[in-house]
Amino acid sequence: MSKNVRSQMRLALKADRLIDGTGMDAVLNGVIVIENGRIAEVTTKEALQFAPGEEVDVIEVSGGSIMPGFIEMHSHIHCSAEEDAYTHIMTETDEVFLMRAVNAVRAALSSGVTTMRDLGARNQVAFPIKQAIEDGIIPGPRMIMAGTPITTTGGHCNMFGTEANTADEVVQAVRQQFKLGAGYIKIMSTGGGFTPNTNTRAPQYPASTLKAAVQDAERLGLRVAAHCHATEGVRNCAEAGIHNLIHCSWLAEDEAQMYDYDTDVTEMIVEKGLWVDPTLALGHLNRMRGRATGGSGMSDPQRRFEILRDMWDRGVKFVTGMDSGMTNARFDDFAYIPQVMVEEMDITPMEAIVCSTKTSAECLGLEDEIGTLEVGKAADVVIVNGDPATDITALHSVNTIVAQGNVVKRDGILAI
Repeated sequence: MSKNVRSQMRLALKADRLIDGTGMDAVLNGVIVIENGRIAEVTTKEALQFAPGEEVDVIEVSGGSIMPGFIEMHSHIHCSAEEDAYTHIMTETDEVFLMRAVNAVRAALSSGVTTMRDLGARNQVAFPIKQAIEDGIIPGPRMIMAGTPITTTGGHCNMFGTEANTADEVVQAVRQQFKLGAGYIKIMSTGGGFTPNTNTRAPQYPASTLKAAVQDAERLGLRVAAHCHATEGVRNCAEAGIHNLIHCSWLAEDEAQMYDYDTDVTEMIVEKGLWVDPTLALGHLNRMRGRATGGSGMSDPQRRFEILRDMWDRGVKFVTGMDSGMTNARFDDFAYIPQVMVEEMDITPMEAIVCSTKTSAECLGLEDEIGTLEVGKAADVVIVNGDPATDITALHSVNTIVAQGNVVKRDGILAI
């Protein structure tokens, strides 16, 4: 969000309750005071005090809940999210991709997403968009960019731009993305449903190659996210210490078997402290919007959610990615992620909120900056109508948005 339009006046956000993102119970009559883009005070209406004559901008939402801004962990900002998204990717120019990306980041911010990780956009789109947001040229969330994902020749999303086959080539690709400004590395460990004939049920890289990517990324202060559908690909990622496993679909090599869930690998994920982004809302949106699902492994959603619940019960840390930009996954759809976690995985609304805020911030390595409402952290705050701790669908009704101290939406009216 623009660094040039931040109000110099202190801003006070008031609502019936405050959910700080830590998992603690909501504070009644909560107040957040914002100054110079930072949280200056976390208090209550009863305890709030201002100096005599001090001018303070106050936004109060009756019946609302203050909470941290949403963190969207998996987007493709140059993709259309339409039925023919693949055709668009194969035929459109970089100039059109840039225009799509401008609309995408604005839509995300307008829905309450204050931090967004893009895990696969062409370099010539991703990094200029990030710079334009930081320079205040266009509105958008804080962006964590991977740029083009690393894939094999002809592999999943090869049309995005970075193909590498050997461990040495993969390391070279990691360094190139770092040079361009990547804040996270994305690698395709298996085939994917978006790219025809790349085989979701087989790995693209052995664990040793993935490990080489992790080691070099860590040397550069970066973490690695890996797309993985096939169980063998999930296993390779866990063995390699991939920081964030994407999809984690547990697809069996034999399509007739559908899933091949391995609890030993789940225990390895927990032991190593890795994060999983199950992109679990994507299948829900496809079904809701009338599109059959197949290659992602969501053709048996009940078993899929049983597996995810078992992973949760074993201690896997889930983060909230939509895969936005893929067919039916729009950039303002974030609230469906925690909703599906509650409705289909049967976790509590507060647990889903923590995944959407604190846990996702930790996966990004930004827990000291965002994810919870604490003094000194960036003022990324939303106020939703209602109480999401009892009704998770309240996250669909965002009344007010503050991103890095800038008021983006106020009383339901956008300011961007």
